[in-house]
Amino acid sequence: MQETEKSEKDMIGSLLDGNKSLIQLEDESKCSEFRSSITKSQQHSQSQSPIKSFKDLKEAKEIPLLLDDADQQEFPSNDPNNFYFTVQSAFIQQRQHSMSHEFHQYMVPQPPLYYPCQDGFFSQKRTKKLQSSTDSEQTISQQCQDQYASLNIQQSFIQGNDFQKDKIFKALVDDLPLLSKHKFGNYVIQKIIENSNQNIRTLIFEQLHPFIIEMCYDKFGCRVIQRLLEFIQNHQKIQLIQSIKSQVLNLIFDQCGNHVIQKIIDLASDAEFIIDIVTNNVDHIVSHSYGCRIAQKCLEIFPNQKLQQLYVSLIPLCERLSFCQYGNYIVQHMINQGPPKGLEVIGKYIKARIVEVSQDKYASIVAQKYITVASDDDIASICKVLINDCYPPMLLILINNQFGNYVMQNFYQKCNDKQKQSIQIQINKFEDHQFTQFGRHFLQFLARCHAC
Repeated sequence: MQETEKSEKDMIGSLLDGNKSLIQLEDESKCSEFRSSITKSQQHSQSQSPIKSFKDLKEAKEIPLLLDDADQQEFPSNDPNNFYFTVQSAFIQQRQHSMSHEFHQYMVPQPPLYYPCQDGFFSQKRTKKLQSSTDSEQTISQQCQDQYASLNIQQSFIQGNDFQKDKIFKALVDDLPLLSKHKFGNYVIQKIIENSNQNIRTLIFEQLHPFIIEMCYDKFGCRVIQRLLEFIQNHQKIQLIQSIKSQVLNLIFDQCGNHVIQKIIDLASDAEFIIDIVTNNVDHIVSHSYGCRIAQKCLEIFPNQKLQQLYVSLIPLCERLSFCQYGNYIVQHMINQGPPKGLEVIGKYIKARIVEVSQDKYASIVAQKYITVASDDDIASICKVLINDCYPPMLLILINNQFGNYVMQNFYQKCNDKQKQSIQIQINKFEDHQFTQFGRHFLQFLARCHAC
């Protein structure tokens, strides 16, 4: 039995050894075929002219087969399902070298485009549009009327030397009135005024002087006039003011012109004539949407000694102006910085008409402003008016009003402890259904005050 088992093992071992030798022979044959294909491909690649650039690769009409085997595809593969390309190592190295050489040759590092008049950097799309617009054959004046090219000109003027600035200015000097009223060109003129010397500013002023009034009424031209007032000399400011003096009243009521008048009040030393114009037309100016801003600017800038006549004209109008959409700002300013007589007149009619004033949208703001500066005697007199036995109760009327409840909140904070207690007792007499949503706001305010 043992001999038969040994003979079987020997037979199995010999069979296995035979299979191993066959496998080794097959592997060796495949390796030799692979080596021969590589040597053929290397010889084929060396016979071709080297590719030095993308242009050579593009002009090549035929791309050689990489392998002689018919099963392999050409490079690049025509089959969309074949994602694997059979390539030669020599060919790849040669192409990679040429690609990297050209890539680094043209990729020169450049600083990003940034313009101080814009917040942030340009996008790639805008940068391309800017380059295309500046490269085209256009004059500097025409480029100033383009949104992106005008930014480039502004940057060039800011960073340029004296020669470059003179060149840009000489190209624009004949078109200054046109560009000053253009929606993009006016920014170029403003930058030139800001970043140039006094000689160039004088030339700009002389060029624009015949068109001053026309530009004051223009949406974009008024900005150039305001910038001129900031940088020109004093005698030039006087000339500019004299040229528009006949149109000051019309400019006060104009949407664009009133900004020029405000700039004159801010910067000019001899702008007191505007006070006389406002005083003579105070009834119309203080109730106008643009005119009230001029009256406020006069009250803010000029000292009280020069405003006596204006205050005399304003005090009789305070009661009517308190209910005006724009005039209430004048009354608020008089409460804060006006003469004592004006505050006395304002307090007199507020105390007499506290219920009516507190329920108005604009007059309620005046009442709140007055309560913050009122004396203790004035607060006590208002408290007597509110806490009484009349029907319906005035206190409940104001608490339930959408504007009056804010007046009552400010009034409650100015009251002393005894007055607060009497207000609380009066409120406790009311039932819950008597309070509106605004009345509940006041109750919540009282709860927060007691919690503190």
